[in-house]
Amino acid sequence: RARGAAAPRASAEKAANADGLYDGTLLFHVYPQLKAPKPIFSTFLEGALHCAEVAKSHPSYQTAHFHEAFDTERAVNEQPHAYLGMSVFSCAPENLWSDFEDLKDCLDIGHMDQEHHPLVCREAAAFPGPESALAGAPHGAVRFAETDAVVVVAVAADDDAAATWTEWSGASKAFEKSGEKFLGATLHLVTEPGAKYTHVVRVELGNVSDVVVEEVVEEARTKVKAVARDSGSSFVVEPYRCAFNIEKKGTPAGALPAVREMQKKQRENEKEKAEFDAKFDASEKEPERAVKSAEV
Repeated sequence: RARGAAAPRASAEKAANADGLYDGTLLFHVYPQLKAPKPIFSTFLEGALHCAEVAKSHPSYQTAHFHEAFDTERAVNEQPHAYLGMSVFSCAPENLWSDFEDLKDCLDIGHMDQEHHPLVCREAAAFPGPESALAGAPHGAVRFAETDAVVVVAVAADDDAAATWTEWSGASKAFEKSGEKFLGATLHLVTEPGAKYTHVVRVELGNVSDVVVEEVVEEARTKVKAVARDSGSSFVVEPYRCAFNIEKKGTPAGALPAVREMQKKQRENEKEKAEFDAKFDASEKEPERAVKSAEV
C-alpha cells in the first residue's frame, strides 16, 4: 500500500480498514507559540477555534477534539504547547488539502505570525489493540471526556522508531500505572515529507491521578530521546485533557468556551446545593437524636 493511502474498508459499520486501524486522516496541529493572530483575532484561542469552525465545511470532516494542557494554568498563561488540535476526516491523507483548499489558507490566517505545525497523519498501530478507538466505532462517533488525561508525543525520528513506539511514548508505562482506567494508545505516521515531526502518539490514561500523569510524561521525555533525530527541538511530550469535542453540526466552535464555563458553573451550583441539603438533613436529625436520648 502506498504511503499515506487508506487501506480498503473492512466494515460498513466501523471506520476500520483491513488492519483494524482508522480508515481516514487525522490532522494534529502542534502549537509551539500561542500568540494572538492580530489584527484579525484578539486571542490565540479565538483564531484556533475559527479554524476549527471552518474545518467543518470540509466534505470529509467527521469531528475534532481540541486539547488543553492538563495543568489549565499553562493554557491561561498561553505557554508553548498548552493547546493541541486534533481533527478527524474520512478521506485519505493525500486528499485532505485538495478536497477543500480553503482549509490550509484558513490555518495560516488563524495562526498568523505564529510557529505552528499541522501534521497530516494516518493511524499505524494501536495498543493494546487489536482495534483503535476511532476504528472501532462509526465515523465521527467517538467523543473524549474532559476528565481523562492524555499524553501526546510528537517526534522527528527514523522509520524504525515505529517498532518500539509503546516504550518511548510512555504507552507501556501508562498501561502499567493506569490499570483498568487505561483507554489505549495509537501511533500515527505523518504522511507529508518535510514536516517538523514524523510520528505522533496519543496515549489515553483515563481518569487517573496527577502522579500517574507525571510518571508517564517523565517516562516518555526520557525515552523519546533515544529515537529522536536530535535532543533539541525534534520532539514534544505534553499532557492534555480534551477540552472540546467539535461536532460537524451543533454549537459553533467559537462559542464552546462560553458553553463550557456555563456548564462548569452549573456543576458548581449543583455541588453547593447538594452540600447544603446534606447539612440541612443532618441538622434536622440532630433534634430527633436528642429527644430519643432524653427518653432513654
